Amino acid sequence: MNILASYNWIKEYLDTDLAPEEFARLTTNSGNSVERTNDLRKTYDKMVVGLVKEVKPHPNADKLRIALTDVGGETVQIVCGGENLADGQRVVVALPGAWVKWHGEGDPVELKKTKIRGEESVGMICAVEEVGFEKIPHGAKDIWDISDLTDAKAGTPIVEALELDDVIFDIEVTTNRPDCKSIIGQAREGSAVTGAKFTWKPSSLDALEALDTLEALRISIKDPDLCLRYDAVKIDGVKVGPSPWWLQKKLLLAGHKPINNIVDVTNYVLHEYGQPLHAFDAEKIEGEQIVVRRAKKGEKIVALDKETYELTGDMLVIADKKNPIAIAGVMGGMDTGTTVSTTSVIIESATFEPVSTRKTSRALNLQSDSSLVFEKGLSTEATGPAMARAIELILELAGGEVASGVYSHESKPYEPLKFSFNPTRAQALIGEDIAESEMLGILKRLGFLMSLKKGKNYEVTVPYWRDHDIENDVDFVEEVARVYGYDKVPSELPVGDLPVQSPDPVLFWERRVKEVLRGAGLLEAYNYAFVSEVQLRAYDIDPEDAVKLMNPLSTDHEYMRPSLMPSLLSTVSANDRQIGEAALFEIAPVYAPQKDDIPLHHMHLVMAVYEKDGYEAFRKAKGLLERLAKELGIRTLRLERKVTDPRWHAGRSAALWIGKHDHVGIIGEVAPATAEKFDIDARVSVIEVNFETLIQHATTAKSYHALPVFPAVKRDLAMVVDDRVEYERLEQEMKKASGLLREVELFDIYRGKGVEEGKKSLAMHLSFRDNDRTLEAEEVDGEMDALRKMLEKSFDGIMRS
Repeated sequence: MNILASYNWIKEYLDTDLAPEEFARLTTNSGNSVERTNDLRKTYDKMVVGLVKEVKPHPNADKLRIALTDVGGETVQIVCGGENLADGQRVVVALPGAWVKWHGEGDPVELKKTKIRGEESVGMICAVEEVGFEKIPHGAKDIWDISDLTDAKAGTPIVEALELDDVIFDIEVTTNRPDCKSIIGQAREGSAVTGAKFTWKPSSLDALEALDTLEALRISIKDPDLCLRYDAVKIDGVKVGPSPWWLQKKLLLAGHKPINNIVDVTNYVLHEYGQPLHAFDAEKIEGEQIVVRRAKKGEKIVALDKETYELTGDMLVIADKKNPIAIAGVMGGMDTGTTVSTTSVIIESATFEPVSTRKTSRALNLQSDSSLVFEKGLSTEATGPAMARAIELILELAGGEVASGVYSHESKPYEPLKFSFNPTRAQALIGEDIAESEMLGILKRLGFLMSLKKGKNYEVTVPYWRDHDIENDVDFVEEVARVYGYDKVPSELPVGDLPVQSPDPVLFWERRVKEVLRGAGLLEAYNYAFVSEVQLRAYDIDPEDAVKLMNPLSTDHEYMRPSLMPSLLSTVSANDRQIGEAALFEIAPVYAPQKDDIPLHHMHLVMAVYEKDGYEAFRKAKGLLERLAKELGIRTLRLERKVTDPRWHAGRSAALWIGKHDHVGIIGEVAPATAEKFDIDARVSVIEVNFETLIQHATTAKSYHALPVFPAVKRDLAMVVDDRVEYERLEQEMKKASGLLREVELFDIYRGKGVEEGKKSLAMHLSFRDNDRTLEAEEVDGEMDALRKMLEKSFDGIMRS
């Protein structure tokens, strides 16, 4: 997460005169990284206050007018389309050479003197979006009338007239440091790294002490496990209206939209203190009571974004007597928001359980500045100072008076964390001889309190704004090291043997399998991890059995794929008309839903061979499987024809087993009905395996077999058998029939002219060998005779010449 931090605002609490560039460098080196800077003096260069002297029609355009504008020392003619343009207005004029966002869109462009519809135009009278203040409420075609914001004379630079002489830092805030997502947190960090004095003091509000005499609000906390702290106060007699420019300006530069003085104060305190607040219109709260409870299943609320959300029983809400009025930690409700007619408000300052807030935000797909901070974890001690500051500002800007005591509830008493700190151990861990006084000074500037115990051990009390991030004493060492500067720690090569990391078996075998399959001529497919409902249903997968995304990029990527098959078949469908036959593979995870947790995932492997006639596809797929098994050292792979899944061809599919107990997948031809759903014309044979189970049996170990001493005798055999005869069984029977037959290599299968329908011709290379002597030709002829007789008897084979 990031924060836009005004350097002027930071310096309200940090006594420094460092140049912005130097401040940014120092804070970045300490881990509080400034990603970008925006020097407003440069941004608004050549933009000045203009005084509109006269507005007259454009002679050649009905929707344009000509404004004679005093820009300081001279009156220039500017063509303008602003509908609210009027004589006497003070406006922002961008002179030639200034850079503006044209209509608030795209990148800034440099203005030049030009003619518009034949009339000379010297510069531009700007709308709010053209100077980067599009969050100021405005009409669609209005220019920015700054008459109420400044009485500066014509020609005054805008940075002076509107007090914009500032530098804005865009700072990356790490997840464990929500305290830095605030101006006060940034000033404190700045003090630590620069040594400058941190001048912030909590709002005292002496009046708060007298509030104890007032009747407290009627508030009930039903779920203290989810609401760790809840503070609230009522203020009557407020007058809701626009905030003064100084407040609006700070919010705009911080990325917030000014709304009204009450809401603006809550956003101001959020940015300044890092503590979210919320303001309710007290008169719209039914029964004059607030209940913090879990939502009732099916309850609905219209949030401030004007959307309706249906709640579930595990979500925390702020409710009145009847209905929810806010989603705790996420967003308030529209019905109890403040408006110009509001005269009484209730200000809430609370701490909600971070995991609950995050789950609610994700479940509703609703995010806010408050939820982003709450879900990181805030201290229960932060609510009081933020509440005091809010009361102070509301009384100043909206008037009224505090009408109740401050209601305050804690789920348990606060106890600050305390750990020991040993400077000598810290020096050893950092590897640098940092003076003890410097280390203690760094910790002190960061807000840690120290008291000396025995020897050189200190007891360090963790300040409340760090109680979610400091977990033990070694964290103090990290704080010292980062502020001292890692660049100051000497670089030394480590001594001794480098640690050896055990290889990840899945990654090792994934690389190996990819090498084997690419070497076998297969193309690797890369598909998205997401599929559509259409793809799931085409492969007969119920979408309820898949993980659905809350915010998919498109309807084509709504679900995390529970199988690689829908993606694979979609890829085949996209290619089979252009490429008549091909073989491809993919290794990737598949995902299964897991109730109230992240999805389970397992690596799977799919290989596909497709071709138009399809006779060879299954044989090629089986050959690929056998080659892969051989390369992986798997010798117990077997096929069982027990596939009843209708998505696979009933007669051309088999289950894959390794040994007796491990079912690893399936090999077979995709059923015609399934192929049709994916609009595939070709016949597709696929191997689908659980990759993690497969590699459990893989090995890199090699076994040695001595080369034969005596030569083999080669013969060829061709025969016609029934089309349903399985080659594997035929080969097994041949080896049983001949004790000298060592290898059988099928090199051709033929169906067609000259072969009866329902039959196939098999051609094989046969290799005969005896381990003790060289075979005679007559012996091999005898073995061939025995094989022919067995094949004719057992398989009704007909020899071919």
